Amino acid sequence: LHTHLTSIPWLSVYMAVKMEEKLAVAGSLADTVALPCYFSITQAYPSSSSSDDYGRIKWTKLDGQEEKVVLVAQGLGVKLGHSFESRVSLLSYPQWFGDASLVIGKLRASDAGLYRCEVMHGLESTQVTVILTVRGVVFHYRANSSRYSLNYSEAVEACHSVDASIATPEQLTAAFEDGLDQCDAGWLADQSVRYPLTVTRPGCEGNLKNRPGVRTYGIRDPMEKYDVYCYVDKLHGEVFYPTSISSKLTWQQAREECEKHDAVLASPGHLFAAWRAGLNRCDFGWLSDGSVRYPITIPRTQCGGGQLGVRTLYKYENQTGYPDPTDRHGAFCFKGKTETHIDPNWTVIYSAHFLICMNLVLQQSGLISIKCLSRYLVSKGEKGCVINSFKKHVSFGSFFHLSHRHRAGFTGQESVTVI
Repeated sequence: LHTHLTSIPWLSVYMAVKMEEKLAVAGSLADTVALPCYFSITQAYPSSSSSDDYGRIKWTKLDGQEEKVVLVAQGLGVKLGHSFESRVSLLSYPQWFGDASLVIGKLRASDAGLYRCEVMHGLESTQVTVILTVRGVVFHYRANSSRYSLNYSEAVEACHSVDASIATPEQLTAAFEDGLDQCDAGWLADQSVRYPLTVTRPGCEGNLKNRPGVRTYGIRDPMEKYDVYCYVDKLHGEVFYPTSISSKLTWQQAREECEKHDAVLASPGHLFAAWRAGLNRCDFGWLSDGSVRYPITIPRTQCGGGQLGVRTLYKYENQTGYPDPTDRHGAFCFKGKTETHIDPNWTVIYSAHFLICMNLVLQQSGLISIKCLSRYLVSKGEKGCVINSFKKHVSFGSFFHLSHRHRAGFTGQESVTVI
């Protein structure tokens, strides 16, 4: 940590900068996140439109030995990588004032990974790496009875019953961009009916004809019947296939086997979330709703034809019906994880362009209060609380972004308490 005086035409501010080698950010499917990149500037801020005055910012995504350009900004020009077009921007460019943070919108699962920020300003340079984790998965859900058997309210309840929520159009679109292909119309949260198609085929053309994309029937009468697309975010616990299983089980026996491990049969929502987190098991197992499925994260020909995803065993060839409860399969169990407190040492990283930004991932439901612990100090000796107080009712595991303006610009970090 080092301190130096920065020359600003209208204000002299002591800037304390903590250089982070690697930061971590988490976001949910279809949401927006900011990847932080803060740096110190010893030169005066640009007074002209010259490219040399503004410096250069480059964000890349590191995939093994390959580097994919996300964004390059120099002067007043900004260029975007192909897969990030219309989805990324710099938080405050060109008036960056020591902040080159990257904003990514419409998050996709494939956005997860390691990012590098490189800033060149005069003779100074800064490099920051950020690990981005993307939570959440959209999955098609069909009732045991038959195809297209759920009205809107039943569709909402069906998702809740399997520990998920009904997906939004934005979440379905993000899932489509990552390869979700399903020729089955399903309800979404806005009461529209849609389905994603990456490979066009007869009988699935919809309103897009022979083009890939998310087909839509528009907003429908809530009493019409379709399947549903559900969304599950973060897994609050563990899904496992008991090693004690030596022979296949009926559905009731599978329930009892999980109880021996102080667990319950996992729901489809649990299994899809576990699959997103990396669970791989090429064995069909009972789930709490009576369905039989298995998750594959490593492609194998004998396990779903080499395709990744959660495979479902249907009773009939037309992909309807669950297996009979007396059929014998394995079991996927779920053991919940209880969170008892919220970390009291969240860090706020803020920058010299008047905007304080804070990303929090909360670990329990309820009304939370954020209070300022330390205070900023400017050259006149003036003190003031950056965040006086903030109250918000949040749900378990939710993520939110807090912005707050103040009249003293500086770069540093500050602790806050979440009560």
